[in-house]
Parts: sequence; C-alpha cells; structure tokens
Amino acid sequence: MSEWHPSVKTYLENKDYEKVVEIYEKIIENNPDEINNYWYLGLSYLLINNLDEAQTTWFFVFSQEEGEELEKCNQDLINVLHKEALQQQNLSNYEHSLLIREQILEINPENINNLLYIVNLQILLKTFSIELLNTYNLSELVKNSQPNSLDFLLLSTLLKDIIKCAYNLSIDFAESVLIYSDSNKDIVNIIVNIGDSMAKEDQQVLYAIELLEMCNKYPHNNIIIFINLYTYYQLVKDFDKLVNIAEELNEKASNYLERFNAKNLLLNAYLTLAEWDKAMIVAKEQDRLYQEIELHKDELTNSASRDTFFSGILNLLYLQDDVVYNRQIINKVSSLFQEINKPFYPKITHTIAKEKKILTIGYIAHTLHKHSVGYLSRWLIYYHNRDLFKINLYSPQNHTDEITEKWFIPNVDKIFMAQRGMNRLINQIYEDEVDILVDLDSLTLNLTALVMAMKPAPIQVTWLGMDASGIPNIDYFIADPYVLPDNAGEYYSEKIWRLPNTYLGIDGFEMGIPTLRREDLEISNDAVIFLNVQNAAKLNPSLVELQMEIVKQVPNSFLIFKVRRDENRLKEYIYNLAENYHLNVSQLRFIGYDSTVEIHRSNLSIADVLLDTYPYNGATTTLEALWAELPVVTRVGEQFAARNTYGFMINAGITEGIAWSDEEYIQWGIKLGKNENLRREVVWKLKQSKKTSPLWNGKQFTREMEKAYQQMWEIYVSQKN
Repeated sequence: MSEWHPSVKTYLENKDYEKVVEIYEKIIENNPDEINNYWYLGLSYLLINNLDEAQTTWFFVFSQEEGEELEKCNQDLINVLHKEALQQQNLSNYEHSLLIREQILEINPENINNLLYIVNLQILLKTFSIELLNTYNLSELVKNSQPNSLDFLLLSTLLKDIIKCAYNLSIDFAESVLIYSDSNKDIVNIIVNIGDSMAKEDQQVLYAIELLEMCNKYPHNNIIIFINLYTYYQLVKDFDKLVNIAEELNEKASNYLERFNAKNLLLNAYLTLAEWDKAMIVAKEQDRLYQEIELHKDELTNSASRDTFFSGILNLLYLQDDVVYNRQIINKVSSLFQEINKPFYPKITHTIAKEKKILTIGYIAHTLHKHSVGYLSRWLIYYHNRDLFKINLYSPQNHTDEITEKWFIPNVDKIFMAQRGMNRLINQIYEDEVDILVDLDSLTLNLTALVMAMKPAPIQVTWLGMDASGIPNIDYFIADPYVLPDNAGEYYSEKIWRLPNTYLGIDGFEMGIPTLRREDLEISNDAVIFLNVQNAAKLNPSLVELQMEIVKQVPNSFLIFKVRRDENRLKEYIYNLAENYHLNVSQLRFIGYDSTVEIHRSNLSIADVLLDTYPYNGATTTLEALWAELPVVTRVGEQFAARNTYGFMINAGITEGIAWSDEEYIQWGIKLGKNENLRREVVWKLKQSKKTSPLWNGKQFTREMEKAYQQMWEIYVSQKN
C-alpha cells in the first residue's frame, strides 16, 4: 500500500496541511504520471476542508481510466482514505476522520464497515441521531452481510453505544447484529448487560424487556436472559409474563444449573402469586436439586452464571419452620457459592490487627432508599458517634432517592455506588480499610453475597436482613434474646452475637393521613376487622386457615387482605380456601396498595387486630402496626423469620397475642376479637411503650451496636496477636 511522501511527514505531525498541499502540488508538477500522488494531494485538500479541490483532483484520475483500471483506482483511493481515516481517529481528530469516511461512502455506498465507522464517529462527535440507522439502511445491511465480513470489534462497540438509546430502531439494530453473528454469546452478553443497566439504573424496564424478548426469539444458552426477564416482569407487574418466563425456562432447562435456576424462579413465581398447590410441587423438586448440589460443583464453577444460584434459597423460609433443615441447606449452598466464586475475584490479605481509637464501619446493601431496610437502618446511621466511628456505605447497584439523600448521604463519611462492578467494589472496601463490614442484604442479593464471600474487611457481620446468609466468610450474625432460640449456634455457621434487648431499635415511623374508611369496604363501625397485610408468599395455606377459623368464631368480623401483586390470583386463592373451610366469603375484603408508605401506615388504623403470618412473620409491617398501636397476634416458631414479631412485641411490653401453637394462635385471635377492653389495654401498653421501650429508642440501640463493634474488634486483635 502507498504511503505519504517522506517529505511531508513533519508537516503532517504538526498538522500543517497547507504546506502538505504545496509540496504535493510540486511533486505532481515534477511527476504527473504517478497516480498515487493525486490520491494524497486530494487527501491534503480534504484535510484543509477544501472538499471541491479534493474531489476535482480525484476525478481527474478517474476521467482518464475505464474498466478494470477504473475499478483498481477506486479501490486504491479507498485504501488510502481508509488508512488515513484510522490514523485521524487514533489521533482523536474525529471531524477529519468522519470527513474522509464520507468520501469513501460516496465512492462505495455499500462498504458496510465504512458505514459502521461513520456511525461510530458520529457517536464520538455527539452528532448521531437514531434516524440515521434508517438513512443508511444499516440494520438491513448488517443482517444480510456475509459471515465474517464485518469488523466484529467495531460492530460490538457500535452495538453497545446504540442500544443505550431506548428506541425501536435500536432494538432492530441489535437484532440485525444478533442475526449476523448467529447469536454469538458475546453479542448476547452485551445486549443482556446493557439491558440490565438500562432497567436498573435508567429505569427503562420496558425497553430492557423488549431487548431480551428479542434475544429470546433466537437460539441461545444464556439463562440470565430468563432470570432478568423474570425480574423485569416483576417490576412492571406483568404477572402472566412472569409465570410464563419461569415456566419457559423450566421446560427448556437441559442441565443441572438451568434446572436449579428454573425451579428457583418458578417457586418464587408461584409463591408470589399465591399459587401454593403448584409451589409445593416445585418445592419438592427443588429439594432434590439442593440435596445433590455438591455433585455439580464443576458445572457451577464453569458456568458464566455461577453467581446466580445463591438468592433462591430464601424461598425455604416461606415454606416451613424446619430451622435445622433450612439452615443446613442455606449453609451448604452458601459455602459452595463462596468456594466456586472466590477464585474469580480479587484475593484479599488483611494487615496485622491493632488497637484503634476510631473504627471504620462499612454498611453494604442495595436497599438504602425507599425500602424496608432503608427505613429501619437509617436510625443507626443517624445516631452513630462520629468521634469513635467512621461510617462508609457501599451499594452493588446505583439506586438513590430522597431517603438516601436525607438520611444516609449527610450522615456518613463516604457512600460508594458500584454500578454492578464487583471487582471495583471489593477493592474499594479493602482500600478504604474498613474494619467491620455489615451486610444488610443477607439472602436477598447475590451481588452482596459475592462481596462478603471475598472478605474485603477483616470482620464481617450480617444484620437486619431476612436471615443470616451462611456465607462462611461472615463472622457474626446480630440477634437478641428472642429472635433466635438459645440453641441457634448449633445450626448457624456464623457466631450469634446477641444484643441485650433487641436486634433492632428505631425512633418510629412517619405517618400520613388515612384514606381508607369502613364505609368504603361496606363494613359497619361496630364490626371487628382483622387485617393481614403480608405478601402472598407469606400466606401459607395452613396459616390462612387459622385466620379463617378466628373470623368464623368472632361474630360480625371481617378479614382484610392487602393486594401486593396479582389481585385476581390472590382472590382466587383466598376464596378457594374460604370455600374449603366453609367461611362465608362475604366476610372477606381486599384492599389495594397505597400510594405512599406513610398512607399505608396510617390506613392500619382501620383494623382492630393485625393477624401475623407464619412460618414467615412480618418484620417492618409488624413494627409499623405496633407503632400504629394496633394489637397483633403472632405464631412463634423456631427460625429467625418466625420469631421477629415475638421479639418486637416482648420489647414493646406486650405478651397478649403471642402464640406458641396453632391452637393458641386461634385462641388469641378470638380473645382479642371478642374482648374490646383487652384490645384497649393492649393499645394503652403500646402507647406507653413509645416512652420507655428499647424498640423505639434508636439512640440507645446505636450505642449497643457500637459497643458490639468495639468488642468484636477487641476479640479480633487479641486473636491475631
């Protein structure tokens, strides 16, 4: 291939293109028969933005050739221009590079790689508009290109940029790349990852759904497509599609990991939508997969989705209060999760332990916003003694709102949003020299579990989540005298650290103005209202039957369920149970989701008694009810999820409503339903508890947590020295 004349190299480096033109004009004057010089003279004119002279110079050569020689001239000029366009782009001279590319486009409009470069340069120059895909007919050209004819790296780069624009034309382009590449796994991964980013960080959930459903039209081996689509359909409350995508994966699953993930999604879908008969069948199938999981270690290790199988274990907590079995499964799955993922992330080595006046505490969660965890953890962050503790917050996902802005950002030394970059997050925690890392997500997010598994802090703790995660690299699980039985240490991999009163203390909740009235529900003022506000996954049929027995035995009583997901499915489930249990359906009511959490809390006042669920109690919902001074009936179990309400009630000074058996649950429900004076007594106690209870004293609770942190550090130092 020809090159620039040596005499112009210095002028090119200095961007003195006028001088380059002058030299080439003299070169051609002395040697008019050398065709290559005309290519470079025209190019020189182009670099000084003299397009007319450039084209006139090239046309002079073309006018003197024909046939094969003309074709050869065309190709020679294209080669010269292409090489210089690359050079100009490498020098970040994007305007010049684009100008050159546009000349190639005029010479050869069907040069698809050149079109890809043009669009890429327009994106770099921020002059690209999505309609240009139609102008260039680029999607059709890419789709119909011969295999291996396009610059794959350039195509991939362009795909990443274009699908960040949420338009139908972007989806069309992504589909054309998918077809051209024959569903290349790297292309699929690009679409999946950017779709996920668009959904979770830009709230473009419907667009992400369209992207992934487009991928699903073609053969692929990426189960993350199903997992993400499941999440997105949850977000947009399209529950028919949610079930369909879980069932589709279940049908297509061809190996252990696919079957494992399919059962997790399917079980979660059926629980979420109150399809308990189907859920129990899937639970038995899932149990067999849990039992043999260690036999499939190699398959899990070699899978690109090795980090996806963790969070499904939380479904166990809804199904049964078999704490030994549940912890055995959780610990086994979590241990394997840590073992197979650890080699793929940074290796951490901690320095020698020493006494410190100020400890750095890191809290990690994806829920530090309008979420139960956000509302409950804010008081601890707010009351921390900043003379003794440096407080950092870490999130595996980039999501903030006014709660983050008001309660978290002003009260910490640092807040770090990882935007799903796990290596970066792990390294950041380590570089920040966090002494104690506190996990607030526990079983709910695999990304947080990944961080904890790498142990970026010398001491790691679980607090506040659904239960301890069982990750071996977590040292302590925060509890209290009530929320775990005395023998809990026998089946937890973490060491149980019991605070003296309660594992959670807050200053209460903001309340709104009630919007729900009895007349709206056609319920008289003298009727007794029992309320169940839990999601369908907590509506275990055996527990709902106990609640129906209570309503049957309390005259003029009603049972209200709160619709959190699919209203039709929930009603069908509850009505079927009522029919089987011979309860008059006229005693049942359903209320919708409130517009704000403050209104939800205030609307609790419509009820006389809150009926808690089992084997998974309410947590935030129970606290809200107690703060609203509403009597509660709870069934105490053995697992953490079955003892939350019990611990909260004891700390609030309430024993009325605490049941240790199904029979006692019914008895307490009937007693509180029939005895208005007893209800008033409970209400008075709850009102008084706001003045004295450790449950409603966020500052006292914070001091107890801080003392625990200091003691943990003292133990660590003594053990390491």
